[in-house]
This record gives sequence, C-alpha cells and structure tokens, in this order.
Amino acid sequence: MKTFRYYLSIFGVILKNNFVSDFIYRSNFFAMTFADLIWILLEASFFQIIYSNINAINGWTRPQVFFFLGVFVSSETLFTIFFQRTFWRFPELINLGDLDILLTKPANAIFLACVRYFNFSQVSNLFLGFWIIHHFGAEAGFTGGLQWFSVFFWITVGLLAQVLLRFSFVVWSFWLERGFAVSRLYYQFYSLANKPDGIYPVFFRYLIKSALPFAFIGSVPAQAVLGKATVQDYLLLVGSLGTYTVLCLFLWRRGLQRYQSASS
Repeated sequence: MKTFRYYLSIFGVILKNNFVSDFIYRSNFFAMTFADLIWILLEASFFQIIYSNINAINGWTRPQVFFFLGVFVSSETLFTIFFQRTFWRFPELINLGDLDILLTKPANAIFLACVRYFNFSQVSNLFLGFWIIHHFGAEAGFTGGLQWFSVFFWITVGLLAQVLLRFSFVVWSFWLERGFAVSRLYYQFYSLANKPDGIYPVFFRYLIKSALPFAFIGSVPAQAVLGKATVQDYLLLVGSLGTYTVLCLFLWRRGLQRYQSASS
C-alpha cells in the first residue's frame, strides 16, 4: 500500500505539471480539442452513411455500432490523455539519452518512461464518448444502472490493450536509430481498431484478437458489455494481453542491456 501511494504521488506531480503546461498554451489546447472532435464526427458520419443503406453487418445493428463507437472513443481518449504524447516522443527518450535521468530516479523506470506527458485537450471527448454510450445504449441492449461498472471495466481493458500494443511498437527504438517509422506502422494497423471486428473477414477477425489484438480496444469490450462476447473472446483476451505483457517486459529488459547512455 505504501508503494502504491508513492507511485500515486509521483503520478500526481506529473499530472499537475502537465496540466499547467497545457493551459499556458490555450490556443494549442483548443485546436487539438477541435481536431479530435472532427475526427469523431467523421467516424460517426461513416457509420451513419453505411447504415442508411443496410440494417445490420454480421449481427451489428446501427445502435450497437454506435455503442461500439462510444466505447472505442472513451478508451481511445483515455489513452490519448495519459499516454499518446509520451509514446510519440519515446524514440527521443532512447536516441537522445534522456533515459539516463529516469534510470537514476528512485522509481520504476518503465513507469516513469510511460507517464511523462499528458494531453488534457481530450477531456471533452471523454464526456462525448460516454454520451454516445448513454444515447445509443438502450437500443443496443445496454440497460444502464449497475451495468455502467461493466462499461468502466471494459474501457479500462481497452486502455490496457492499447498501452501494451503501443509500447510493443515503440520499444524497438532501442534497436533502431529512428523509431518513428515503427510508430507510423502502428497507426496503419490501428485503423483496424476503429471499426467493429464483425465487418472483417474471418482471418482478420482472428488476427486482431491474437497476433495484433486491436479488437480488444473497442470491439470486444462493446460486445462484452452487451453480452455478445464468446468464451473464445475471453480466452483470446487473456492469452493475447498476457503474451504482450511478457513480450513488452522482455524487450524492455533486453533494450536496457543494449542501451548506450548519453554519457557513454
């Protein structure tokens, strides 16, 4: 418990510093908020156009797809607030030798490396994600009430999936002179996550639930809340995220053995 409070206090200090920094540059804050709002509206427009011509896609009705969008936006927004800026700048941490400072701190280096920068411009989008869930929930089969605890849990699962996936791509910066190319590759695969897995062929459905488990960011959490997830989905969830956890820790440790500090 003492260790938890210690890391919570570190997190609080980083949170406060980033909050002050974000609101110093207000124009940048509002520009990023507006840009992400446009992205959400475009995603919603895409589904609206599709469902103006059909009633369902492989069992996904219009309300269920918008419910998925709400879950996905909420999970994606939490990731953007707490991790996206840090992971985007992760290659600099390695290539410029800034990791030296973190390795000398009396705290876990991987924790410090993952929570360096926050982005508060996304907070309004988080509320929008929950509004979408609430607005389309009844038609989709979501009863509300205590079931909201299930929503919060599965959004957290989606956040964990995204953190593990993003880390598994940026950790290769230990072996690459420039890690940004791998980060761009991540976003190519990430496009598989912002649509329900049911729209893909069977091969891709298994791919995004196993080797590249992007379905666990939004699709599977939405299905789990609506009672549509299968036993196989749960088994793949545990297997895939467990494997990625082990893989990320292994690559981090091997990367540290290879790391050359700025002073070496």
